[in-house]
Amino acid sequence: MQLFDPAKPWFKGNLHLHTTASDGSLTFEEAARHYQEAGYDFICVTDHRMRSVELQMYGKMLVLPGIEIDFFQASQVTHIVGVNINDSFLRRYDARWGPQRGINEIRAAGGLAILAHPLWSLNTPETINALKDLTAAEIYNSTSRPPWNGDRADATGLLDIAAANGRPLNTVAVDDAHHYDGDAGQAFIRLQADELSVVGIMQALKAGAFHASRGPEIHQITFDGDTLTVSCSPARRILFHSNRAWAPLRCHEGPGITQASFTVSREWNERFVRVIIEDDEGRRAWANPVIIPYP
Repeated sequence: MQLFDPAKPWFKGNLHLHTTASDGSLTFEEAARHYQEAGYDFICVTDHRMRSVELQMYGKMLVLPGIEIDFFQASQVTHIVGVNINDSFLRRYDARWGPQRGINEIRAAGGLAILAHPLWSLNTPETINALKDLTAAEIYNSTSRPPWNGDRADATGLLDIAAANGRPLNTVAVDDAHHYDGDAGQAFIRLQADELSVVGIMQALKAGAFHASRGPEIHQITFDGDTLTVSCSPARRILFHSNRAWAPLRCHEGPGITQASFTVSREWNERFVRVIIEDDEGRRAWANPVIIPYP
């Protein structure tokens, strides 16, 4: 099995950003220009509790309409990003919904739902695993770190715990840009689609044909039923996370390594494997979890 199709092109995108329509510091025009100049192929504008743009092309960059909605609980908050929603959502939206109703309504409006910054939100594995019909969760959120927030940008550990307890979610890296003084253009997904279109992007998101990154590129992951092999851009470290707390050969290090393998231990009941690439600057790329089949 190969995770990626060698014949399909890659597209770079950010699925979470804000403009002056809510609490961002740039107008849509300014934010779109920033991402276009940074080499992004598509973005989703996700202003708080509003659908602030229409589906459109900005030059050669595809712009998807989105939204971010939020719900408060006693010890945490739950933020949900809706990707490519139609305007029927706003005619029904009620801030008193719970998170699951929010996800359901996003999907009813033609969109896909992503769990936003779960570590920043102090979400528990129980909260994450109770949510149904999520397309992905944010494994990295650029704004959830200093100087804009406390240091809760990287949710790898939290999502590993959720996966180990039965919910291996696909993952995206996003900017959640508000300030545009260093928080934008830092995280993205690389996605494979037949073409740069709303249909192509949505199909690829549903199929998991993407990986999250802050810089490194994952070229391919193969799985023969027992051993995963990853090929990637030059890295200093390749990691294989699973639901086991310890396993041999899960960490490969060296200068400029571009390939590594990991063999699953079924006797230890390994259920998923997450591949992580780390470059010389400490920037990571995350593959979607590979589910281990059992007879």
